[in-house]
Amino acid sequence: MNKSKKPTFREFLKSQVEAGLPVFFDGGIGTMIQKTGFTDYDIPEDISIEKPEIIEDIHKAYLRAGANVITANTFGALPLKLISAKYSCKEYIEAEIALEKKCIEEIEAEGNTRPHYASWDTSQIGRLLEPMGELTFDEAYETYKEAAMIAEKAGAEIAIIETMADLREVKAAVLATKENTNLPIFASMTFQPNLRTLTGADIRTVVVYLESLGVDLIGFNCGGSLNEDDKIVAEFMRYAHLPVCVEPNAGLPTVINGKAVFLVGAEEFAEHHKKYRGLGASVFGGCCGTTPEHIAEMVKVIEFMPPQKRKPCEFENATFICSYNSSVQIGGNAGPQIIGERINPTGKKKVKEALLAHNMNFVLGEAESQINAGAQILDVNVGLPGIDEAQTMVDAVKTIQGAFNTPLQIDSSEGPVLEKALRYYNGKALINSTNGRQDVMDKVLPLVKKYGGAVVALCIDEAGIAPTAEGRVAVAEKIIAEAAKYGIPVRDIVIDTLTLTVSSQQKEALETVRAIQILKEKYGEQGLQFVLGVSNISFGIPRRDIINSRFFAMALYAGLSACIINPLMQPMMETYYGYRALAGFDENCLDYIEKYNDTPAPVYGLTAEQVALAKGASTSLSHQNALGIGGAATAVAGGNGATAEPQKARPPEAGTPSVDGVIGTPKLPENLTESESSLINIICKGFKDSSPEATKKLLEEGKEPVEIIDRCIVPALDIVGKDFEIGKKFLPQLLLSADTVSNSFAVIKAHLEASGVAQESKGSIVICTVFGDIHDIGKNIVKAMLENYGYTVIDLGKNVPAEKVVETVLEKDIQLVGLSALMTTTVANMEDTIKLLREKLGAVGKTCKIMVGGAVLTADYASQIGADYYAKDAMVSVSIAKEVFGK
Repeated sequence: MNKSKKPTFREFLKSQVEAGLPVFFDGGIGTMIQKTGFTDYDIPEDISIEKPEIIEDIHKAYLRAGANVITANTFGALPLKLISAKYSCKEYIEAEIALEKKCIEEIEAEGNTRPHYASWDTSQIGRLLEPMGELTFDEAYETYKEAAMIAEKAGAEIAIIETMADLREVKAAVLATKENTNLPIFASMTFQPNLRTLTGADIRTVVVYLESLGVDLIGFNCGGSLNEDDKIVAEFMRYAHLPVCVEPNAGLPTVINGKAVFLVGAEEFAEHHKKYRGLGASVFGGCCGTTPEHIAEMVKVIEFMPPQKRKPCEFENATFICSYNSSVQIGGNAGPQIIGERINPTGKKKVKEALLAHNMNFVLGEAESQINAGAQILDVNVGLPGIDEAQTMVDAVKTIQGAFNTPLQIDSSEGPVLEKALRYYNGKALINSTNGRQDVMDKVLPLVKKYGGAVVALCIDEAGIAPTAEGRVAVAEKIIAEAAKYGIPVRDIVIDTLTLTVSSQQKEALETVRAIQILKEKYGEQGLQFVLGVSNISFGIPRRDIINSRFFAMALYAGLSACIINPLMQPMMETYYGYRALAGFDENCLDYIEKYNDTPAPVYGLTAEQVALAKGASTSLSHQNALGIGGAATAVAGGNGATAEPQKARPPEAGTPSVDGVIGTPKLPENLTESESSLINIICKGFKDSSPEATKKLLEEGKEPVEIIDRCIVPALDIVGKDFEIGKKFLPQLLLSADTVSNSFAVIKAHLEASGVAQESKGSIVICTVFGDIHDIGKNIVKAMLENYGYTVIDLGKNVPAEKVVETVLEKDIQLVGLSALMTTTVANMEDTIKLLREKLGAVGKTCKIMVGGAVLTADYASQIGADYYAKDAMVSVSIAKEVFGK
């Protein structure tokens, strides 16, 4: 075809989607390399330089099969992954993209008139990012930046960021690519059998997050069975506004004659893609196990279907924000949401003192108390003279996100503060705020566009706050029009019609509610939402709780979507739960019943003396509850907004709800002291900065190190592990608890060294990623959990030759070995390692147990290659170690 007329990939994708026509990617590269029988390479990228004809044949086969886009053999070519590689990142990428372009030119010379595009393909760095690991966001950004710039200069036409498991790492890769190149971006996740990513993100959260990053194409690749993929595609299409790409495996692998074999044939594969086309997907390809035959059949089946123009998704105009693995819908069919207001120094002496002292444990406590009280979103405002607001904001955000997955509202009037916080926030934030002043919109709206987010927009401009609803509506419409210039949809705007004080502006106060009604009527179907800081209404008058709760009710019935309140104030929460029940957002009133069943109604008409007595130490808990002043929060008679301190959590008893309310199978020791209970809760919640002091306190109280381990650390880890197993907690919480335990162990180790006593190990385990595989995230997670359970882990690293494993096992007399592999091309090396271990150990009359894990493995597969155990995750590896060592 005439190259001068070839559209860019971005143009081609847009035109195909608008016409209802498909776009085709290629299939698996590793599978095709295996088929050649060629094994003389360290990593697959070596082949593009040392045996380029193999990769050329693969690319040409896929182009002839109908692919528009060929995937570069650069999956692992990132600077941080190539420390021990033969060639540099630049050499790998330049050689491969030159091959791609050569193949495209030769295929087009044959008369193939499809538009064809050479890609740069990248994936996970192979190390966990903070707070789960030690790799910083900036380090991840820099490695993706270097590779992306090389790729664009070499002639890549699209960036494929694929097989990703951590959305924070995706954000680093996307920002690095967007800020340093003009390449269109395809961001693709991979999912586990529970239809969540490794870090626990469900599909809705993935779509919300990826779309907020401003990529061109989203989707998934790799994964499990096609039946699982059917569910993933259906869920993607409920939420996605961008084109969706589907690149599944050819089913799950099995071992036949010592090789990984994918049993789903081309026709079955194509039939599933036909289904995906019917669901609304626009771009199609394959991953592990797929071949040119699979892609050719897929192309034939889909191209036979009539054009299918994209229909609005089920949640086309819904407003979502998210954290790294949890999303919240604001308004719409989800109803109103509560934004906890307490992390804000304005009028709060304790918050000011904590921020000045950089006391992030206080911030954590405020976050926890609000989440427990029912807040679905947390406002974070650290604006205070005398501190570095930008850095303090980032520290607060990182601290909260390290312990909780609740989405955040980033609250600052300073552009640099917003930008820094949004860059490091892990998710799609609610941004507070912009307003109708042109200089403010010019400052804030570009940040919303660049980093993604929903923005709070205040109905105030250069003329101030309009006294009438119509005046505030005019300001809101100005903001909506300005946001549209940046491509910010109405659904990502949350209007604040501004709460005025009823004591001084009585007429204007209710205009706030009327403005919501007018805007909702005009823009509600486009997804416009509304938020208010409710408590401003009652400033300067007594019994503020009365006015606050009644005004809150009026606003809710007018269409309020979110409220910035103190969730520890009972009258406000009673109004909230009552409204949700009456308005039909609480189906069958289940939340209301759960919240208020068996709770006494407040008693009115008490004297001041009776109230004072109720607050005294001699008052019973039941009397406190009857007065409405007990529990997690207190709304006292004065109505001044004061609240009681949150109650200390108790560890879960055997057979009772665990820390997060799930029935806990693990049994706790009897007669726990308050200090023991405190450490258990600290571990369960992952408050890693609190564990050293709690551990020191136990040692000072005379507890022996072994008692602390057996009565606190192991039971707490068992609780967290059980919640992880049943899907109540996810990898970030699991690793945070592991870090918390590591801090406790550091104290215990120092105590033992000072006393001259050595810490006893439960057993030694060798782990590694097998030869040819440079990915070790899974291995590192396993290592962290095994060490925290008291096992000694000898980590041989990644890309480890079988001989090295055997040598270490024999030298150390190891009883348990753990082997990891991510790629289909390296599973054969795992089997070779197992065979060599059996052979060499058998020759000297020894044995050891072998557990294996990795993305491409199954229990059947593990058995077929000779492993004793299949460890599907880190907690299973702990169970295996307990079985092998008997402790």
